[in-house]
Amino acid sequence: MNGRLNVRCRNCGSLERTRMLWLHLQRLSIEPATKILHLAPEHGLFVQLREKVKSNYVTADKHPENYGFDPDCRSIDLCNLEMWPSKQFDIIIHCHVLEHITCSLAYTLYHLHRMLKPAGWHVFVIPIRQGFYEESFGELSDEERVLRFGQNDHVRSFGKADMPAHIGSILKLPGTFDAKADFSKDVLEEANIPKKFWYGFNSGTVFCIPRDAYRLGALP
Repeated sequence: MNGRLNVRCRNCGSLERTRMLWLHLQRLSIEPATKILHLAPEHGLFVQLREKVKSNYVTADKHPENYGFDPDCRSIDLCNLEMWPSKQFDIIIHCHVLEHITCSLAYTLYHLHRMLKPAGWHVFVIPIRQGFYEESFGELSDEERVLRFGQNDHVRSFGKADMPAHIGSILKLPGTFDAKADFSKDVLEEANIPKKFWYGFNSGTVFCIPRDAYRLGALP
């Protein structure tokens, strides 16, 4: 995957970040009654979560036709979420999605947290790069988008140097990330999580954020 060797699971096709995400989801004690919204669902996670919660598992994407393994995948526009009910889901999951949305990050995060039940969890991964936050919704060449944001379909880059000033100004984030605090060395190695993903903020960091960690005012 992008020059990285031995990172995809031969069985489910998952990447390192997806397996780290699954480890964290298992800590949330998902039960059959748990209502889950999974954005841009990864196939391996889809198989596991659908088995656990059956009809309480909702998948959605801006292009649901791209998910042939799930004919029930719904259409969702993360820049137009007013029609989605409040306090509907116990867990909302997404991995490497926020860098694609062409609207205010604050808008999308407000509505995702609004859609969570009072004790709900927002579980997500974003590609965190060196340097500072940057975004552009303007007309840029593919080459410039790759240079500035890491990929030609990204509109923003989450910089490690100023996390408190961008996503950290909208959500209360942990001050540090240490996977060894949650999982043993054996568990991380069995899941083939590279050591560079074990510590600090990076593209595999899993954020498990409660509903009330939204900073910008009260939620309905």
